[in-house]
Amino acid sequence: MNIELDGISLIKAGESESGRQMEVRSVSNISTSDSRSIVEHKVPGMEGSVFQNLGRAAVRISFDGAFQGKNAKSLLEAIRSKFKQGTALPFTSDVSGSADVTKVIIEDLKIQDVAGIQGKYSYSIILREYKEPPPEPTTPPSQDDQAEEWAEKKAEEIADSINVVAGRVLDPDGNPKKGAGVLLKSDDGEYNAETDEEGKYRFENMPPGKYMITVNAEGYEGLERELTVGKKEKEGT
Repeated sequence: MNIELDGISLIKAGESESGRQMEVRSVSNISTSDSRSIVEHKVPGMEGSVFQNLGRAAVRISFDGAFQGKNAKSLLEAIRSKFKQGTALPFTSDVSGSADVTKVIIEDLKIQDVAGIQGKYSYSIILREYKEPPPEPTTPPSQDDQAEEWAEKKAEEIADSINVVAGRVLDPDGNPKKGAGVLLKSDDGEYNAETDEEGKYRFENMPPGKYMITVNAEGYEGLERELTVGKKEKEGT
């Protein structure tokens, strides 16, 4: 196993020529955490939502460690100094879940002097993955018409990323309806789905446009709803 923080190896064992152990660096209780940011958009008049994927959140890495030897105190002081600076640090590791993380910020650091053992210190650390900020967005032109066109284009790009239609079908008593057919129809084609045991259905990767949705189940006869996925149609088109 290998873990390095800004060139400091956190796992190491050194011995003198006589075989006596001179320096020990170790880590334990390694934990990594990943998450994804999802925004839910309610569909008016329907039991369903449209979900927008905003990407993966920064990886969180935590572990306990110990330094023992004549350089133990100075190593921990160096790490503490980097924590106080609050800057991004180079990071390398072959631990599962963090091997692709190359830069981190020290989010939390706790240090303890181990009583009864000279030159031994333990610590707990939490690292947060650091990503370079995206480039500055293009500033819209100062002219009002061009600025409005720029803003509309950005809004359409965001709308185009919403491409999931999901909902739920209930029977007249309010219980989930399993196996109900759901039809999503547009000028370009038709899409079919069937509800699961919880009465839920889901359409993914839908092309932008207007759709009519109908449900083949008791209590839904003759009911039809219109919804828009992605880019909205402009007036007069």
